[in-house]
Amino acid sequence: MKKLLQITAQNEEDTKNFARELVGILKPNDVVLLKGELGSGKTFLVKQICRLLKTEDEASSPSFAIIHQYFGPVPVNHFDFYRLHHEAELDQLGWEELLTAGAITFIEWPELVEKHLSRYYKITIELEDHLRIFTLLKFEKNSVGE
Repeated sequence: MKKLLQITAQNEEDTKNFARELVGILKPNDVVLLKGELGSGKTFLVKQICRLLKTEDEASSPSFAIIHQYFGPVPVNHFDFYRLHHEAELDQLGWEELLTAGAITFIEWPELVEKHLSRYYKITIELEDHLRIFTLLKFEKNSVGE
């Protein structure tokens, strides 16, 4: 694990600036796990990234659809696994195939899938008073195990 970036956001503009930083880092086929409590700003962050990447549609919360895809010069997948409770539920979604389809993939509530990934980014969002602390971490597991 390597810490790449940390910002403290006092307002939406700070979050938009963090999104700009991410767009400069992320590439097609990157996977980003989003960790934060309900209302911490996970979907807002994905919306900002979609705007910056000029996707055809505006991102929305995928809570009911579970998987949303946004097409553009760099496509974006947005998964929300909040309602999933067992790994068997993942098998029916075809989510793994989407990870290598040239999009940047964001996964909210990634607890069920994290152990299946060998290379990914993780953004943690901590709420502290009226502030949001965004931390970007990079994980690469070696073949021997980590």
